[in-house]
Amino acid sequence: MFNHVKKILPLKFKQNVHSFLYKEKVELPNKKRAFIFLAADYGNIGDLAISSAQKRFLEENLADYEVFPVPISKTRLWLGSIKKQVTSEDIITIIGGGNMGSLYPDIEDLRQLVIRNFPYNKIVCFPQTLDWDDSQSSNQALKKIVKIYSGHTDIHIFARELITYKKLEEIFNGQQNVKIGFVPDIVMSASAKKLGVVNSSRPTGILTCLRNDKECALKAEHYAILDSAIDDTGLTITKTDTHTGGSGLSKAECTKMLSNKIQQFAEAKLVITDRLHGMILCMLSGTPCLVLPNSNHKIRQTYLDWLKDHPRLIFVELENFTQVSKYIDQLLSQPRGKLTDSPVELTQYKQLIKALSEK
Repeated sequence: MFNHVKKILPLKFKQNVHSFLYKEKVELPNKKRAFIFLAADYGNIGDLAISSAQKRFLEENLADYEVFPVPISKTRLWLGSIKKQVTSEDIITIIGGGNMGSLYPDIEDLRQLVIRNFPYNKIVCFPQTLDWDDSQSSNQALKKIVKIYSGHTDIHIFARELITYKKLEEIFNGQQNVKIGFVPDIVMSASAKKLGVVNSSRPTGILTCLRNDKECALKAEHYAILDSAIDDTGLTITKTDTHTGGSGLSKAECTKMLSNKIQQFAEAKLVITDRLHGMILCMLSGTPCLVLPNSNHKIRQTYLDWLKDHPRLIFVELENFTQVSKYIDQLLSQPRGKLTDSPVELTQYKQLIKALSEK
């Protein structure tokens, strides 16, 4: 009987009950705080890289603030305690990434929960990709985003590629209190050294980091061409992914997982990937990268906006897939980058720095 009742209860009701029963008291530092809400504590390497890079970016640009990450798994449990202690000087930042919109509704719900609960603090949403389509559910999701976000008194939303930026400008047109900005993915503000990689051994072989989820765009014929081209190199092939699983991970586990993955990228002669942060981690590790499209615009547009002139990167359009073998040979001849290099000029983040620092 209990299990039957539990099944028919609305999700939001169950979430509220769980938050009330298991709420936790949080001890905050006494100085001004810059919070990072929805910080990754799960095994998605791209999101771990974003969380780490965002923390470093805030520490470097808000010297008089204490940066305080709030793990995504603790959002509902810590929210009440943080609300009681927050002051008007505190800044709320929300994690960047590719989870804004209807594709990952659970994360979008948490983002909106944070926005609603801090109506008088400055909120800065770090660079995001917005997902949408022409479906009724997607249109409803966009309407809710506009309603919740524009209800805030001082909110700054940053896009990490041009398509998202234009869409945000469109849907928030006329909302004076919503400021839209355009900067690179925050991981591109870091370097491999800043994210925990000190050195790498001599690179060997080819590393593939390919999707197997709802964002995958490749078909059987593309994989056949790719496999043949890789075999022709005669190099050892290793498969990996930027999604390793696990949740509620400790800070030490997250740090080690991220540095180990960048280290793995640094030890390859070439990486082939259709993951956005597979591409970005290659830039950090100095490794040449063949970039393949995914099902939405985020990887292609990020490449076009910020990385198209990098000699160690080649993005393969689906109509040019027969050229993969030539592209691989071209990339294998490229010199490697340094672990201390950032993929973009840090002046590209001026808008974000201004949003964080202006009163």
